[in-house]
Amino acid sequence: MKENDRIFEAYKRIADAIYAVFNVNCEIVIHDTTRLESSLIYIKGDVTGRAVGAPTTEVILRELKKDPDDVQDLIGMKTNTKNGKILKSSTVFIRNNENEIIGFLGINFDVTMVTAVQQLLAGLVEPFGNTDDQEVDESYATHIDEVFDKITNSTLVELGINLATITREERIRFVQRLDKKGMFLIQGSIDRIAELIGVSKQTIYNSLEEK
Repeated sequence: MKENDRIFEAYKRIADAIYAVFNVNCEIVIHDTTRLESSLIYIKGDVTGRAVGAPTTEVILRELKKDPDDVQDLIGMKTNTKNGKILKSSTVFIRNNENEIIGFLGINFDVTMVTAVQQLLAGLVEPFGNTDDQEVDESYATHIDEVFDKITNSTLVELGINLATITREERIRFVQRLDKKGMFLIQGSIDRIAELIGVSKQTIYNSLEEK
């Protein structure tokens, strides 16, 4: 058995153990980041509606763009699913013996009902209604196209860019912002962005190199 496979097998046992404790309203996932377009290799529970073969998320892509030594586990994050569930999530990055990131284990706990009760109580006892959870914008896609569209559209909105009238300066800012978000870690994304903007692949490469 290869080293990575041995590591993932160990994490699968951990996933089973965590799920056995929480079970209801809980989902444990393991992703292999060497295959971002279909990174989900193991899942227990069903909170986000995903299955084995689903892609990684935009939050993970952004982390993977960092220097590996700067990547920290994401603990106690507040996120939302497409169908309105509120999740409390933690992500632990999985590393091999060379300290390279090869995947991550995610814990997603559905706190929708708990949050509703909390909001009700907060209206009665306002000082106790605050939460220190860090909220992130993360979608739980079932196909890599959803991740591509989410990152692309959100970046256009952030930068206030209209593709129909995009200028050279806007194109450079757009492409470089996508790079910071890890977009170009997705296989084939250079071609798709070039087609979206209506330029050549070489123009995208040139935009990435602009200072």
